[in-house]
Amino acid sequence: MPTLIEETPEELICKSCALEFLAASEKRAGIDDLGWLGAHHYSLSTFGGDVLTALKAMPTVKARLDRFAGLSALEDSKIDVGITESQGIAEVYCDNVIPKGSNGYHIAEWTQVYALIVIVRSIVGETWSPDEIRFKSDFKVCDEARQANPNTRFRKRSAHTSIIMPSSVLAASRLPCAAVHVPDPNIPETLGGMENLKRLIRPYLRAVAPQIDVLAEITGTSKRTLQRQLQNQGVNFRQLIEITRFEMAGEMLREPDTALINVAMTLGYENQSNFGRSFRRVAGISPGKFRSEMIGQERAA
Repeated sequence: MPTLIEETPEELICKSCALEFLAASEKRAGIDDLGWLGAHHYSLSTFGGDVLTALKAMPTVKARLDRFAGLSALEDSKIDVGITESQGIAEVYCDNVIPKGSNGYHIAEWTQVYALIVIVRSIVGETWSPDEIRFKSDFKVCDEARQANPNTRFRKRSAHTSIIMPSSVLAASRLPCAAVHVPDPNIPETLGGMENLKRLIRPYLRAVAPQIDVLAEITGTSKRTLQRQLQNQGVNFRQLIEITRFEMAGEMLREPDTALINVAMTLGYENQSNFGRSFRRVAGISPGKFRSEMIGQERAA
């Protein structure tokens, strides 16, 4: 480790060297599971400001995980984040490429796992825990970690560093329930906000989706300025359209008698297949399954 690390805490350091240092410190101090001690304090606010803004713009667990995967690749070319699904079970993995023989990999794995858990909890709630946590490393998970996750199984020497959960969790969302109020266009300081941009564009999505120039004209700004505003909030114009349509669809799907084809046509899709594909990109499941699960949850509540 650099000799002046305490004086320069913001400087970049070698990942493998840092893990070697942490592993040696763990052994020297007699700590059972240093990775757990550090990672379980994580919250959404642990992420940097740009990442946090980008994640909060996404309306579902799947959309936030997908966004995190894209941002992670930009931050670290040696990290691989993704989702695989089979028979109603989803595995969300966060694999770190570290040279073979490096000590301390298990410490990094806890950080990778908790980054995923924090993102899921940001929508489903702080008490949520995955059905299973998998590690590539072969190490003993401390008792405190097991007590904090009593319903979670732990597996070691796995193919991925990952969390396992029902696929339905990917579709969990925070959809607006109240009627949407279109903001006063004479308040320029609020027009660049994500929620206001979605509200402004909603009326136009009941036909063919508008071009970005239309929204720029509505907000009284240039196309380039609007693109920069969207970039600052972690999305592009296509994603803004898709997220807004998803939220509108979620509101319509609360009505069990509304046919899916009518939802698709109302939101300006050419056909139900296009609607379904777009909806799956955000929620991870079909509109029909989303509706049945949402109605079931509301009845249970």
